[in-house]
Amino acid sequence: MRFSTSIATAAALAGVVSAHPKPPNACGTCPPFSGNFSIKQYQVYPENADFDFINCKLYVGQLLNASLGIYDPYTSTHKTIEFAGISHNPAFHLGAVAADRNGHISLIANPANAFPSLGKDISGTNWLIKYDPTTDSVLWKTNLTETSQGVYGGFQDIEHDPNGNLFVVGSLPGSLLRVDRSGKEVRPWYLPDTIVQTELGMGGIAALGWLLLAQGDASGKIWRFDMKADKGVPYPIPVSGNHTFGTSDAIYLPPKYSGTVLLVAEAKLGISVFRSKDAKWDAAEYLGLVPRPSSLENGTDVVAPVQIAESVYMLVEQFGDQGLNGPNTAGNRTEFPFFDISSEVGRLLQV
Repeated sequence: MRFSTSIATAAALAGVVSAHPKPPNACGTCPPFSGNFSIKQYQVYPENADFDFINCKLYVGQLLNASLGIYDPYTSTHKTIEFAGISHNPAFHLGAVAADRNGHISLIANPANAFPSLGKDISGTNWLIKYDPTTDSVLWKTNLTETSQGVYGGFQDIEHDPNGNLFVVGSLPGSLLRVDRSGKEVRPWYLPDTIVQTELGMGGIAALGWLLLAQGDASGKIWRFDMKADKGVPYPIPVSGNHTFGTSDAIYLPPKYSGTVLLVAEAKLGISVFRSKDAKWDAAEYLGLVPRPSSLENGTDVVAPVQIAESVYMLVEQFGDQGLNGPNTAGNRTEFPFFDISSEVGRLLQV
């Protein structure tokens, strides 16, 4: 099962807005950080995460209790932000998390039964939330279901264009909504020719300037979009190398590689690594796979990659715990591992 995917951070540096802020060795804001670690907190269940390179905090979409985690990797401190009517409500899950250029956090709370039912039940409200961690306040909240009319759904990932507008991917089936930066204007930007809500489509998106990459099970491809376009038109990227995608989730362009490396979370396999040496993504090469740790128990999937300071991490989700305390609820786990895969990715890039 997939819930939420890729996360990207945006920042304004020298008057230019990029898809990600510069890594700490360029902007000097975050100390080095590396090595495996765990968040030791009740019911975190991280489905996605984004690191803020300015404030040096990790924002975590805590799926099964529909809340936001804020983790300081340097002090190992964690706090949970809850949203009225959403958090600890079994009707909702929350996974998608993306920091924008102002340090505000975009999140999606989606109907909890959409993915467990494999798209058979996508009823309910999909909320897009803009949260300010500095003031601990919700800046705005937009009902995405008013645009989709419940015909398509599974909204589970967010990216921002250089002007701060949001692009939201839905996976049941693959779709993209464009939301202006005020949250007031929402419109369909890409829809498949035929809408079959039980067909699992695009899951992860990642932005680089005005370029948007997407990957999903239905296509078996990596797609490129131009976010300046009035409507989304997918360009299938030719990929060299022998790779067939498994069930995939978040995709991510680690800032340390300046848009030349794409990481794709594949639930049962690990993190697959792709490269476009000129960062134009007219074509790509498959470099190999960072495998899922063999120590993981059954029911645990690879869900997302994320860069923390200069290190790249693999996130996993213990879906096997879901429902232990009732339908669509969290289990009782208190420790959640994050795996440093920087060396493995680096070795593949040497090929």
